[in-house]
This record gives sequence, structure tokens and C-alpha cells, in this order.
Amino acid sequence: MYQAWTMGIDLPGISDGQINMVLSRITQMAMVIQIVTLIIGVLVCCLGLKLVRVLSVLAGIVIGSGIGTGVVLGLGFSGTMIPVMILVCTIVTAVLCGGVRKLGIFFVVLLQIIGVAAALFLPGIRDLTQVFLVFGIGAAALLLAVLAVIKPEPVVVVVTGISGGLSVGNAAAALLGIGGNIWTGYGIGAAAALIGIWVQFMMQSRKIGKNEKVYAERMKGQVSRESEVEKARKILEDEEEEEEISPKKGKTVRGSDMSEEEDEDDDITIISEEL
Repeated sequence: MYQAWTMGIDLPGISDGQINMVLSRITQMAMVIQIVTLIIGVLVCCLGLKLVRVLSVLAGIVIGSGIGTGVVLGLGFSGTMIPVMILVCTIVTAVLCGGVRKLGIFFVVLLQIIGVAAALFLPGIRDLTQVFLVFGIGAAALLLAVLAVIKPEPVVVVVTGISGGLSVGNAAAALLGIGGNIWTGYGIGAAAALIGIWVQFMMQSRKIGKNEKVYAERMKGQVSRESEVEKARKILEDEEEEEEISPKKGKTVRGSDMSEEEDEDDDITIISEEL
């Protein structure tokens, strides 16, 4: 319709005013979509690791709907069983991805890398070589997804930074009216990706620093408690030693008193005999 309007071709039953209104609404909707895409791209780019649980649920929805569609087509369901089966598979997969962190991270990384490959290569695909390149990137995405299960933090930061940065670049180029030059969008996306990855690593390092500080304070408190217990134990041991020594001293003093009394009795006896 837009091409017909720009070429001056009249469409039957549609006036110029209606065409202008439809085109203005389409433009507004496209602008809203680009703004939303830009905001989501910034969030994913700068807070991908923080939002990994939300991204896991979204990835579970996508994967679950695909699994449900495959089940419906494979088993030949019909009628109301089609949406029911797709909905059940979507809910179950989304809950699993949101509850099991490693499973969610696996699907997040896999879908993010496949999305980046599709955005970079599919629009300009022309020959079979590029098709194989996309499949190769898919295999690399699978390997990175497995690696993300082992080392989740760095892989998620890099992948979400690149994916979010690419979304930011494309949306910003479209809003600025320079979407026709694809390299401009790629340049903006690369800059946004670098900034987002740096922000995420800084946030992660601060989190690690806080955790180490809390752990150090906890260990310090534990050591101080152990030292206090040790001091209390030494005090009790010293008191027990003093209690053991004091009866011995009492016996010694009593023995010396008895000897003095015996000496006095002997003197009295000797004096009485002389008299």
C-alpha cells in the first residue's frame, strides 16, 4: 500500500485521507515498537545477568511453544487439543526453566546466540555458504550453552551484552532515520555491547566484593568468639588450679600449728617435772 501511494497509484475504494491515516498509524506503531525494543535491549545489555531468571522464563515460553507445536504436528491432534497441548507444554517448560537455573541459562544462551546469528546473516542471505554459516553458528551456540551451564556468569554477561547491544543498535538506527545503513546500526550495537558488558562485569565484581566482605566479617566474628571461649576456658583452668593449691596450703599451715602446739606441751611437761 505504501509503495502504491508513493508511486501515485490510486487504490479502489480508498481515499488519500484514509491512506495517510493508515500510514501515520503504522508509523506510530513502528516507532513504539522501536522504542520498546530499545528499552528492552538496554536492559538486557546492561542487566542481563541480573535478569537471567526473567530471561529464562521467556526462553522457556519460546521453547515450550515450539515443543508443543511439534507434539501437535507429530501426533496429529485436532480441535481444542491443539491450543491445550501447546499451552501445557509452554507452561511446563517455562516453570522448569524458571525453577532450574542451569536449564534456564542453557536455553537463554542458546536462543540469544541464534537470535544474534539470525539478525546478522539471515537478512542478507544469498547463497548456500551463508546458510551453512548460520548452521555453524547454531552449533557454536549449542557449545556455548553447554559452557554456560559450567561457567554461567561470564558467558551470560558476554552473550546478553552482545544480544542487547545489537537490539539497541538496530532500534537506535531506525529511530534516528538511518536504518538503511546497516553498518551504522552495527557500530552503535557494538558500542552498546561493550558498555553493557563492562557494566555487568563491574556489577558482578562488586557483588563478589560484598560477598567476600560479609564472609570476612563472619570469619572474624567466629575467630573472636573462639578466642573468647579460649580465654574463658583458661580462666576456668586457672581457678581450678588455685582451688587445688589452696587446700594443700591449708594442710601445711595446720601441720605447722600442730607442731608448735606439741612443742609448747613438751616445754610445759619439762617445767613441771623440774618443779
